[in-house]
Amino acid sequence: MKIIDGKKVIWETTNFVVVAANHPFISREEGGHMMIRGNGDKYRYDSRLDFSPNEVLEQQRLCQMVCEAYKKAMKKRNIDIVRINFFEAGNWAWKKDEKGNIAKPYYHEHIFGRTVDAKKQKFPDAPYLPDRKSGFYDGFEPLDDQDIECIVEEMEKLDNSEKYSKNIWSIANC
Repeated sequence: MKIIDGKKVIWETTNFVVVAANHPFISREEGGHMMIRGNGDKYRYDSRLDFSPNEVLEQQRLCQMVCEAYKKAMKKRNIDIVRINFFEAGNWAWKKDEKGNIAKPYYHEHIFGRTVDAKKQKFPDAPYLPDRKSGFYDGFEPLDDQDIECIVEEMEKLDNSEKYSKNIWSIANC
């Protein structure tokens, strides 16, 4: 399994990569947490406003594919995702670290699976995202290797489907 910046890679395209969150905002048994970000130099995009028209199509195709695969795969893993929530972030980059430095914000979109029976991140409430230092996320589990393998299997099927044909999406290279 490929690792980028310490995160397990689920899928890559020319300009974007889907990774499993190591320290999820939603624990796997409550739906789990993945992210889409720039591939290669993750700082290439400050936000989606920096995407070219082709990159918009590439990112949207990827987002739709991974979410469809995510729901199917997790159902096979006995986690019934009823809703996917999206959250484009970057705000926390302005928080100062221990040395007083401020990080460069970069495009990354959180993908949250949501389950009806969630106990901590209750559905249908919006995800609760307190500061990491609050202790709220203690005990949250990331997607495991079998979850990721199952998502990849579903992605491979979708990538070769008519619904996600690169010709239909008018995408040159992704």
